[in-house]
Amino acid sequence: MIAKFNLTGTHIHKGFFKVRIDLYPEPTDKTYAIHYVDKPDRPYTEEELETDEEGAFTSRALALQALVPKHKELNPCLCHFIKVNPDVSLLELSAKVKEYFDFKTLLDLDDALNKFETLRVQQIMKTKLGDGRVVSKFIDRDRHSLNTRLSMLEIRV
Repeated sequence: MIAKFNLTGTHIHKGFFKVRIDLYPEPTDKTYAIHYVDKPDRPYTEEELETDEEGAFTSRALALQALVPKHKELNPCLCHFIKVNPDVSLLELSAKVKEYFDFKTLLDLDDALNKFETLRVQQIMKTKLGDGRVVSKFIDRDRHSLNTRLSMLEIRV
């Protein structure tokens, strides 16, 4: 699996800096087929989103959706927030991510995610929350600095 830093997830929560790490499956992972999806090249129209009384797409809507050009897109199989210090380095965060997503954890996660076992995923990840120190809520400028430093973070775990 590959772990990527997600800029949109950096925030201060309960006094801690948190960063978002997205975990992407690789073709050999069980969850790959679930997260490698067809994505329409444009948003669907109202006609293409028409549903019946039970909320299912109508056959007409499905036929129209089939005509819309699509491309493949790999979505993350897990988004996880980690508490960090504002001055964390790429090397430190990479080491922490590799520690959290060790071989056994990845196997357990892949199995639980493949079976849609949400509680099991939560149990696996509950001790992997980071250890950043409390920061002032007025240091928003540091969030930008953190994003700049970590924006290229991509780790094969």
